[in-house]
Amino acid sequence: MNLEYDFKKIESIMPKKIRRTRKRPNTSGLDENYIKNIRGTIKGKTVYLPGLTHTGKKKVANYVGNLCESITFGQTKSYFMKNAPIQDRQANALYRNVYEELKKLAKCLFPEFKYNNITLNHNFKCKPHIDSKNVGESIIIGFGEYENGELNVEGEKHNIRYKPFKFNGAEHEHWVEDFNGNRWTAVYFYKKI
Repeated sequence: MNLEYDFKKIESIMPKKIRRTRKRPNTSGLDENYIKNIRGTIKGKTVYLPGLTHTGKKKVANYVGNLCESITFGQTKSYFMKNAPIQDRQANALYRNVYEELKKLAKCLFPEFKYNNITLNHNFKCKPHIDSKNVGESIIIGFGEYENGELNVEGEKHNIRYKPFKFNGAEHEHWVEDFNGNRWTAVYFYKKI
């Protein structure tokens, strides 16, 4: 891997706030206070959100961790439409300069790695989980001004600040250690579309 990338460049273009591209919040980032404010309830690891889905069912999600900002770049398709076309995600246009810089970072540091999506997380402290829809290995890299916040993969801590780390998130449980500061991570992965 070539480590000749200027992280100050990408840190300087990070948005002040990531605009939500879904009608409901990203449930991986719901905290208990937020759930109470929207009059949701938690039973075990399940969150019951107010209102109903378009099919008349109760809105349900898994409760994973603290409130964060997260957005995914790349390609997707509607899972609710038969033979839906593959299309660019909304984030690609909303944050074009960030998306282009994330691709430059990958080309510089791990040019051989194949991915079709990049998730950008801001101050995300996820609890232990696996990424069941990912295919194969992912690469994660951290940047920003923060302390600690190692990626813990099945009990082994990895410092990812300015250091790409490759692992299979679909097979290995992983989580984020406590941190202080302004922590950004970019996760490059291949998702079955």
